[in-house]
Amino acid sequence: MYKVLFVTLMFLFFGYSYNLANSPELKKDTTALNELQNSIQQVLTKTNTPGAGIVIISDNEIILSRGFGKADIEKDIDVDENTMFRLGSISKLFVGLAILKLQEEGQLSLKDTVSKLIPDIEIDNPWRDSHPIRIENLLEHTSGLDDWSLAELGYNNPKPLTLKESLEYYPKARVAKYVPGTRIKYSNLGVSIAAYIVERVSGLRYEDYIEKNFFKPIGIEDMTFLNSDRFKATGAKAYDNGVPLSIDYLNLIYRPSAALNGSLNDVTKALRFFINRGKIDTMQLISDSSFLRMEKNESLFASLSEIFNSSGFVNYATSCNGYVYRGHGGSVPGYKSNLCYMPEYNLGFAVMVNSDNEDVESSISRLIMRYQTENLPKKIVEDRYTTGKITNDISGYYIDVNYKFTLVKSIKKIKSLSKIWSTGDTLYTKKMLEQYKNEYHPIGDNRFISDRSGGIALFQIDDPVQGTVVYENGNMMKRVSSVYAYFLLVVFWALFIIPVTIVIFAIIRLLIYLIGKKRNSTALWINTLPLITILFFVIIAIAFSLGIQSNIDYFLQLGNISVVSLLLFICTLGFAIFSIYTLYYIIKNSRVKMSRFFYYHALLASLFNLIFTIYFLSNGLIGIMTWI
Repeated sequence: MYKVLFVTLMFLFFGYSYNLANSPELKKDTTALNELQNSIQQVLTKTNTPGAGIVIISDNEIILSRGFGKADIEKDIDVDENTMFRLGSISKLFVGLAILKLQEEGQLSLKDTVSKLIPDIEIDNPWRDSHPIRIENLLEHTSGLDDWSLAELGYNNPKPLTLKESLEYYPKARVAKYVPGTRIKYSNLGVSIAAYIVERVSGLRYEDYIEKNFFKPIGIEDMTFLNSDRFKATGAKAYDNGVPLSIDYLNLIYRPSAALNGSLNDVTKALRFFINRGKIDTMQLISDSSFLRMEKNESLFASLSEIFNSSGFVNYATSCNGYVYRGHGGSVPGYKSNLCYMPEYNLGFAVMVNSDNEDVESSISRLIMRYQTENLPKKIVEDRYTTGKITNDISGYYIDVNYKFTLVKSIKKIKSLSKIWSTGDTLYTKKMLEQYKNEYHPIGDNRFISDRSGGIALFQIDDPVQGTVVYENGNMMKRVSSVYAYFLLVVFWALFIIPVTIVIFAIIRLLIYLIGKKRNSTALWINTLPLITILFFVIIAIAFSLGIQSNIDYFLQLGNISVVSLLLFICTLGFAIFSIYTLYYIIKNSRVKMSRFFYYHALLASLFNLIFTIYFLSNGLIGIMTWI
């Protein structure tokens, strides 16, 4: 009897287990997860990305945690759960947590002014009396400080500086360029200043404070801000399009902002911590209210807070299928990463790749977000705004006025050139060098919602430094005259056309000189001097092509005195000097006996070279010294 009952129970159990394993819902989930992994592998293969570490958590359970591909192609080492990746700006999340913990303990307030807490780190803020820089400004990127310069990015001394030494390394950076609280501009320097406040208030070295108060309680074992022995042994090798970078490890000067390294095991523990809003088992390290504060921006002017609500306290929002993830991405030459969480649904994910291609991480992140939100209840997005009429004409031409590096300012200015116009009560924008146009609808108060997203994506506001500006999708643009707009377009196309014609005319003139009966050396010089002028740019192009193979080489070559940076300095000066001399020489010899067609082309070409000089000079590119 007992034997029959036992057999019956076992049959029912295994039968139930078999049916459960083969139920449509579970099969669907298993199939979807397999398809997701196949899609991830396809992205890696298509982009020539060596490897990736992926963790996916749903309903507080690890759905996927595995390595894809190679940590080191040359040594044939696979990515596994112990492979360490560089996490870049994910580091900033811990600076934010440290500041919030100190605030909970009553040791500081986010409203405290930086100058009072750390008077030994001087920041030049022209608006200090009316708009002092507060802690929250540093962590919400509203301090007015620039992001790091090429000179700071080029720092690569393996001997670690103290945090104070790193902040004193480049004094020119500690200058507020705009009124604190009036706009968002990403600043690694600002976040590291906040980390120094942690040191001063706690009395501990920043790395030690994070280790004691977060890493150990969370159970993180190997995360580090330095090139540790553990990273040297198990770190994924950095690649750019499948090619190893020129150095094994870039020693970043602002470690709290971007130098964190971690394995899949440790990142999984950190991800759980964020999904559970600061709770580890029964221990609450950070209060729920502090986590909520991380996800808001309270240091901007009230008129901007709603529009930039996706930018929080070293924390950003990303939407998919109507659901909002929070977290932070990271980028170090040769590595991209992303950590996203959604506490309301107990889910999140992390992506780490050893590739310089940012599209790889973003593509994989989108695949995971779609996978995680596909079976959640569909969100009904209600219309938050009522469209109205355009009451203020903002039509005209605009250029972007926020630039990270002077080196790209002149090209970015042309590339960002946009036209804004309206038809009835619909506003349109279009970049002058592109075909696609955006469509917006007014909701009052000089604000416009996007036809695609349904949210506020364009608005007009008065900036204390730039005056009246228009923000479009987070980019600050200032109106310029139609004359200047078309001048920029002429300069852009002339940069391609004029050098080609200079080469053609110089070759023809040289042939005439060599095979002609009467050799006119003055005519030859008239047509070859413009060529000599543009050869300075050719030298720069050759230097860049030979000396810079990946993003890390930009930092190392341009952030330090090198052949590339010296040639950039010398050749831009040479171009300016020869453009002036060439025009002088051509005008001086205006009566020389030669083809007027050839003469006037040389005159026009030399005029354009001088225009290029003036334009580059106005953008700080003549005699540029990128290492200072």
